[in-house]
Amino acid sequence: MNGTIKITGGNPLNGRVTPVANKNSILPALAASLLTTKTVTYKDVPKSPDVKILLEIITKLGGRVDDSDFNNLKITCKNINSYVIDSDLGGKLRSSLFLAGALLARVGKVEVPIPGGCVLGLRSMAAHIDSFKKVGVSVITQKNNILLTAPKKIENEYNVWQIEASVTGTENLFLYLAGTNTKVTIFDSASEPHVKNLCQMLKSMGAEITGMGSNKVTIKGSKNLSGTTFVPYPDHIDIATLITASALTKGNLTIKNANVPDIVSGLIDWFKKFNVSIEQVENDLVVNQKRDLELLNVNTQWPLAAENLPKFSPRPWPGFAVDSLPQIVALMTKTKGRLIVNNWMYENGLDFSNVLIKMGANIYVVDPHRVIIEGPSKFSGEEVTSPGIIQATMAIFLVSLSDSVQTIIHGADVIKRRYPNYIETYKSLGASIEEIA
Repeated sequence: MNGTIKITGGNPLNGRVTPVANKNSILPALAASLLTTKTVTYKDVPKSPDVKILLEIITKLGGRVDDSDFNNLKITCKNINSYVIDSDLGGKLRSSLFLAGALLARVGKVEVPIPGGCVLGLRSMAAHIDSFKKVGVSVITQKNNILLTAPKKIENEYNVWQIEASVTGTENLFLYLAGTNTKVTIFDSASEPHVKNLCQMLKSMGAEITGMGSNKVTIKGSKNLSGTTFVPYPDHIDIATLITASALTKGNLTIKNANVPDIVSGLIDWFKKFNVSIEQVENDLVVNQKRDLELLNVNTQWPLAAENLPKFSPRPWPGFAVDSLPQIVALMTKTKGRLIVNNWMYENGLDFSNVLIKMGANIYVVDPHRVIIEGPSKFSGEEVTSPGIIQATMAIFLVSLSDSVQTIIHGADVIKRRYPNYIETYKSLGASIEEIA
């Protein structure tokens, strides 16, 4: 595992900070460049490892990438010369799947390796395969890859009921449909902000789309999509992370341009139940945490597992995002009260709780999906190892900021897959972080 950092906690985080661009908006949007022969321009692209790998794959397929300025990145896919996604590169990240839908529309077939990414349980590809088959795509699953072939004769119209509201499955299907001459209505569509962001992009390229942001979306695609300019949404997961960081350190952070009601209203409601101080000031969110964290109105304003034991579970959008669940676990370690957290989506999603227990958190592991946290805890300095999951490692990092002790985290570089400049960002806000390997 790469990257070892030493954090000396106890410093309040203060200042102004801009959340990162939504990684989950950027990656499928990059794949959309394969749908047109025209140039696509991307604003505010993070220099994350995932982005760099995806750009390398696109280049190997014949795309031309101008990455001299990541705030004005350009991709032209006029001369695509392969339908095979590089197995070594594609196997490193799950987002290589997005290239499947786009390539399938562009050249009629695609061979994609079984993708990698965070080890969050058994992340099945069933949702992708099921939806593709429902629009006539042939799917052959081999040992290490999947071969998809577009139908020779496509119907004028399809209705697709997805087996789950899979974000990546929905986006992959949208990318394919946008580049085909057919009309498809998708039921139980994922509706997260990054899914809507992709729809806006595809519409600007020439696809007809209705129902964006809902769970029923209709797409009428085209074989003659144009170039466009894509601007990603701010990452609501990073906004939740920054709120948590300010709350845990009793800091005063202004999160710039984060007051986007369609994205953050639900987040704000939930964080206020932990007595987090959040103000919406024009375009910004201000988290000035002078008061103690505690669970408010437990028996009247929370779902309950038992009396005086509220429960917290993620839900598909517009519910609380599962990627922000580790922040809630981290926040609860410094919050007065008890909370049972249920990650029903991923078998390994709460495994990092064992690292927090080693650091001093009072957490009882009920089973692979549920933990009971009782706070506030006092942390001791520890040397720990990342579980290899972005958000889980970020939760460990956040907890390490809270008390005046030293914590060493091995394998911290996984955080850079979503937050490429997190060390510089947090140091600029007052955190004491040293890269030691």
